[in-house]
Amino acid sequence: NDTNDDNLYNQIILNSIEEERVTPTSFVCLAMLGRGSFGEVYLVQKMNSKTLYAMKVLSKDRIMGQNLMKYAMAERNVLSLTNHPFIVKLNFAFQTNHKLFLILDYCPGGDLSKHLQFEKRFTEDRARFYLCEVLLALEDLHRRDIIFRDLKPDNVVLDEEGHAKLTDFGLSKEGVYDSQCAKSFCGSIAYLAPEMLKKQGHGKAVDWYLLGVLFYEMLV
Repeated sequence: NDTNDDNLYNQIILNSIEEERVTPTSFVCLAMLGRGSFGEVYLVQKMNSKTLYAMKVLSKDRIMGQNLMKYAMAERNVLSLTNHPFIVKLNFAFQTNHKLFLILDYCPGGDLSKHLQFEKRFTEDRARFYLCEVLLALEDLHRRDIIFRDLKPDNVVLDEEGHAKLTDFGLSKEGVYDSQCAKSFCGSIAYLAPEMLKKQGHGKAVDWYLLGVLFYEMLV
């Protein structure tokens, strides 16, 4: 019912890290950056500070109609728990009657997928650099008993200094303590670990398998 829906939405919303009330009118939309798994992402500028952010906009109708609430909750929960230099930061979150908004760090370097499409492959030194930063981000998630589960070039973005950051946590899973804790079959078709394909339960090792796939793709 409507009351339950409102309670679910309210669980997603975080208080602003500033005392002011942040709403969609606090930002000017500059461009569309792309479409994620569950919504659109826009480049926006905060009006009072002129700071650039990536605004992810999720439709409530789509979330409820396609039973995607758990994915929206996963992204919000993981981002609210983490504060790591190689993980995209959630700065604000709020809602309107029809949409949810996540205000994330803007990473102007784009994602690794676009760089690989243009350059075909990276040098060993460059691949090692990105790999180490992603590895540190995964270690931080695993210390919090979170698995990422969707590691691929599309979900690694580069900030203004060229550092790698993980993004798009809709498929992440919290509370993973052992190798068979998670049961869901999820991920991108070209990036699935053997235990995911076998549907026998999986744990943190799926992220290390995908790290190897990412390393291979960057080099080859």
